[in-house]
Amino acid sequence: MKKPLIASVGNLNLDVYFRVQSLPENDGAVEAYEAYIGGGGSAANFAVQVSRLGAYVRFIGAVGSDMISDALLDDLKEAGVDVRWVKRINVERSGLVVVLIGPENGKRMIEYRGANLGLTPSDINTESLSEINHLHLALSRLNIIEAGIRRARELGLTVSIDGGAGLSSYDINILKPLMDGVNTWFMNSLEARRLANINDPISAGLRIFENINVEELVVTLGPGGAVSFTEDGAKLVEAFKVAPIDTTGAGDVFAASYVFAKLIGLERVSRLIFANAAASIKVTRRGARAGPRIDEVLEFLKAVGYGGLAGEIRGVLSQ
Repeated sequence: MKKPLIASVGNLNLDVYFRVQSLPENDGAVEAYEAYIGGGGSAANFAVQVSRLGAYVRFIGAVGSDMISDALLDDLKEAGVDVRWVKRINVERSGLVVVLIGPENGKRMIEYRGANLGLTPSDINTESLSEINHLHLALSRLNIIEAGIRRARELGLTVSIDGGAGLSSYDINILKPLMDGVNTWFMNSLEARRLANINDPISAGLRIFENINVEELVVTLGPGGAVSFTEDGAKLVEAFKVAPIDTTGAGDVFAASYVFAKLIGLERVSRLIFANAAASIKVTRRGARAGPRIDEVLEFLKAVGYGGLAGEIRGVLSQ
């Protein structure tokens, strides 16, 4: 099988994690009982995960000129990600995110965008997308999304979007013309409820799909699994039962795994099962980029009763 050729556009950050027994009150302080750091940024996390599954992937983004920039790029390169189209922004710090993980793995995040804001629409061009067949846009900046979709259409690429909380804060009527014809749009349950102004995430997803012309809308439901909406109706697949340690980056692992599964030709339910499996493995590990390699996902599927699907995927990959 020919490798999927993917470009991922968006943020690259250093994530700093603190696990605490309780989240601090205003003007208060709490003691962390565990701390760790790792690479982050939704688009960068996506790139690392899809590389682990076996795709060729390049990351298009921006870093600063501070001491962590080289480390962030080295981390991507070690994961097999092509970083030749990452911009250096002089006299600027790279993106930084502080993650506070509290009781029952609830978390709070403080984000500093820094050099990420140096990414411009002109960075998504014929050269940076050369030989690519799929473009993933993991950010909420409308001008970047618009430029990416336009360029993808010109080059005949498929497109996926994961705009996070920032994108869901817009009025749906603003997003309607922007998203027209997008192949896959990912959002979590909170984002779907906010965008549709409906409390039930499945009803919210249906409302969004009915009002925006995308090929497929996928809403992740955390421990409830994930649901896909297409013209053929809704398909819901429940999550696997695992004991989560750190859910940071689970949505990025899910999206990367889902896109990979779609590009290798899996049908919808199989894509949902595969992506749920990858995300389930990730949440049992610390750090946003702790997603599994392809063999780990296939072994997990066999262990939970989906040996047939695992064998199907092995067969596809061996062609």
